[in-house]
Amino acid sequence: MYRYLLIFLLFLSFGCTLSEKPEFIKVKNIKIVSVNSNKIEVKTAILFKNKNSVGGILQAKDIHVFIDSTDVAIVKTEAFKVPKKGEFVLPLLVEIPYKKVFKNSKQNLLANIMNMVTRKEILMRYTGEIRYSLGKIHYDYPLDYTQKVTITK
Repeated sequence: MYRYLLIFLLFLSFGCTLSEKPEFIKVKNIKIVSVNSNKIEVKTAILFKNKNSVGGILQAKDIHVFIDSTDVAIVKTEAFKVPKKGEFVLPLLVEIPYKKVFKNSKQNLLANIMNMVTRKEILMRYTGEIRYSLGKIHYDYPLDYTQKVTITK
């Protein structure tokens, strides 16, 4: 009997904040962090706010990355622990192989590289889902975000 009363009191002290999903705020930025002879590494920060008194788990699910409308990578991440109450960032690091970026025109590889470098910016798009899990409860956030990214030397 006392056990049920204790559980009820704990539930009241937490209020309804146990079942609210974290709020998706925005994709904070997309930034090219390195370029080498084989790949381009791009870092992205996705901003959330957790109103709950408990955490949970976030994980990217089949997020496709497009550069100038070409599907170049699928983001796979480890599970990310959601902190209690407050804003937090889900970091994503994408490795994009050059062969995927330029697969449509192998003959004009040098011309395509020069075009990208002289333009100094590319159009990147992220599509897919991010899943929030708290025990058996889960919620999927659809992601469809596009941004022009400046290439700096």
